Amino acid sequence: MSQLFDALESVGVILQIALLFLLLSGGLRKYPLLFVYSIAQLLADMAEVAARQQFGTKAAQYVLLYWTDEILLDLLLFLMVIAFTYQALEGNPLRGKAGKFLGAVVVLAVVAPFVVYYHRTLFTTSWFNGTSQWLNFSGAIMNLGLWTALLANKKRDPQLLVVSIGLGLAVTGAAMAFGLRQFMTRGGLRQFANLVGVLTHLIGLCVWCWAFRPAWLRDGPKRRPKEPGPLATTSGY
Repeated sequence: MSQLFDALESVGVILQIALLFLLLSGGLRKYPLLFVYSIAQLLADMAEVAARQQFGTKAAQYVLLYWTDEILLDLLLFLMVIAFTYQALEGNPLRGKAGKFLGAVVVLAVVAPFVVYYHRTLFTTSWFNGTSQWLNFSGAIMNLGLWTALLANKKRDPQLLVVSIGLGLAVTGAAMAFGLRQFMTRGGLRQFANLVGVLTHLIGLCVWCWAFRPAWLRDGPKRRPKEPGPLATTSGY
């Protein structure tokens, strides 16, 4: 099973690098938060591999690094849901009021873990686990609002729609993985729950890469106009 996760981790790094190049070639200005997330995810993967090889997965250094990366990435995913929801409301007269509401949601999402999990020691594995679960489930719920805004907008951006599909897979997959871990506490079953999270993340990366694919893939080969055939000639002259 560990070999499978190592292979999937390598695939994830390749997809992440591909996504960065695609964003740099077009889409960076429109989706800067996705670019920041992609860089953070790539750096986190590289740092975790180095820490795992040097200290092992049981070491305090690796555990702290793992959870710090997890919370940061979960927060970025949540912020992307908020940002894309606001972007999907372009042209809507209620966009100003919705922006204030979304800003309040961000503040609530950041403050809530310190209130909800007050009985847990801050910055321990138990607190990190609860905070990550909170951000993922909040992101999955807010993603429903994103889809509502997209479907309500008659002039919705097709690229934003595809990007939102990838984002929905990322946050919903992470929330599902955390939910399954609560019931699947044994080794093999817990690995299955982790596999669900990894696979949905990879599928989300594939969707994002597809959203920013080059024009020659997006538009397809252009059909060459048919050349006029030779003029018909008539005999008798």
